[in-house]
Amino acid sequence: MSRGIPVTCPPVAGPRPRPSPSRADPALRRREVLEAALALMAEHGPAGASLRKLAARLGMQQPSLYHYFTSKDDLIEQLIATFAGDMLVPDPRPLPTQLEDVPAWIRDTVIALYQRPTHPQFVRVMFSVARLKPRYGKLLREIFVERVELAMRMFAKPFVDRGEIDETVAVFTARMTINAIGLKLMEEMVLFDERPLGPDVIAYADYVVDAMREHLVRSRLR
Repeated sequence: MSRGIPVTCPPVAGPRPRPSPSRADPALRRREVLEAALALMAEHGPAGASLRKLAARLGMQQPSLYHYFTSKDDLIEQLIATFAGDMLVPDPRPLPTQLEDVPAWIRDTVIALYQRPTHPQFVRVMFSVARLKPRYGKLLREIFVERVELAMRMFAKPFVDRGEIDETVAVFTARMTINAIGLKLMEEMVLFDERPLGPDVIAYADYVVDAMREHLVRSRLR
């Protein structure tokens, strides 16, 4: 039997671990960074949400954060633009074709919006930063007044074009419905202790829908 030098085989390399989708896709990774920043700021406020804490939450080095934003001011502006943008993404559901169905459609849209985990966090952050610097308030006004009103005018356009309702009445009614239901949801999901939406909240939202539906019927032009 030969006693030559033993031959050892190199270990067989296993498959390389695949990067997580968020790390492979820059857009997803940026979204992950912004969602972590939003959650941190909702928990600790703008002053307590340090970049050191954000880096630790994401498992990355603090200097790497500057790949996504240049400063904390830039981060806050990106949070406003991104999560307000989510709020204004067109709803995939069919739009109502009957004027009387509009308030119920708005109710369902607003409730669905508040059931996204990021939206109550965004509302908390929005109120905490709005008066910190004039440009934040200006950006929020542009979104919540100008862009939202444009969206409502586009939403009302088929009914206005058919001569069913005055445009200003349609826009004011839509805003009243959004604000009435949105304020109740803000109390329940941002201000008060956390709990599932109770039947009292749904009953209130239904009451708003009935009142706004009656208002639209009375305001109908034909």
